[in-house]
Amino acid sequence: MEKRGYFGAVVFLTMGVVLGSGLPAAGLELLVKPYLNYPTTDSIVVRWETDVPASSLVRWGSAVPLEKTAAAEGAHTLHEVTLDGLESGAPYFYQVCSRDDAGNEVESDIYTFGTAVEGGAAFGFVVFCDTQSNPEGLRRLAEFAYAQRPAFTLIGGDLVSDGREKTHWTGHYFPNMEPLNTRVPVVPILGNHENNAQHFYDYFTLPDPEYRYRFDYGNLSVFLLDSQRPFRETSEDYRWLDKELARSKAVWKIVMMHKPPYSSDENDYGDTAKTRSGMGDINARRLVPLYEKHGVDVVWTGHIHTYERTWPLRDGKPVPSKKGVLYMVTGGGGGGLENAAPVRTPILAKVYRGHHYCYVQVNGKSLRIEAYDLDNRLFDWVELNK
Repeated sequence: MEKRGYFGAVVFLTMGVVLGSGLPAAGLELLVKPYLNYPTTDSIVVRWETDVPASSLVRWGSAVPLEKTAAAEGAHTLHEVTLDGLESGAPYFYQVCSRDDAGNEVESDIYTFGTAVEGGAAFGFVVFCDTQSNPEGLRRLAEFAYAQRPAFTLIGGDLVSDGREKTHWTGHYFPNMEPLNTRVPVVPILGNHENNAQHFYDYFTLPDPEYRYRFDYGNLSVFLLDSQRPFRETSEDYRWLDKELARSKAVWKIVMMHKPPYSSDENDYGDTAKTRSGMGDINARRLVPLYEKHGVDVVWTGHIHTYERTWPLRDGKPVPSKKGVLYMVTGGGGGGLENAAPVRTPILAKVYRGHHYCYVQVNGKSLRIEAYDLDNRLFDWVELNK
């Protein structure tokens, strides 16, 4: 019995496997299912990985059946196709297809995505950090997060336990982030566990130099930095952040990095069973004057495998709302859980020990942050208004 495949060739039913049906063909498999990067108001990047070099083609459109196609030249294992000329704030459908030199074909299911909104339109997004290890927990969180129908996903580092190990990407991060990463674009930054490995740069399409970049969405600007790099006033990253924060005219400004400038952790910044805590990463704290100078609203971090929300801070001390910077630790994506110090610190507004994710709603001059546990129960929220 014969069947016509996606590329128009006749393929055959052999031993119960249909080539071109979406099932893995002999010698050609989807090692990593499709995922999305860097949405703009008129474009999005579609990525996937096959086990052998193959062609890269995306079928897409505003309805099914999919009538448009986009392709990249050559044969690849890591596939990258940009869809452009899209409408802002609109839903689309897509499917990836590859064929190897032997004529084997593989195609994905049909998935959805949305483009970035314009100006002051309302939107929501989710935040994870430390998605390393704990496959079952991460999968639950990803499913709950997708149920919120976010516009994009911010991930603040330590996506995997060791970024140099390819199987940590193909065997843990990508499969356990479904269905979120096949339908919602991810905006990631490096953590210490990535070890600045080439896999991070190979798997994601981000603005150069990728370990530092700015992401704009609606009335929000997000500034992402690798906290393993030096942040002294003379450093490249300090000067870049100073310049980019000054340039941004966004209503909301968020900084995302892995290590926290402020933390009430039990033992990462001094063993609190024996001494007082240093209350955060000294290198990361060098950027605090820039946050206060340029009116940053939220600094989002991970590294500490717990949840912490500070009071609005200025000069390291709590101040009234609208006069300080909110610091969030969202390190409960999957890593082994940690504790807060035994004595409550003056900066601490809320602490929670458990795996979790955050959902953020932005509507004009209102920004609401909600935190959900491993059973999808709301355990904290805060609302900022301008």
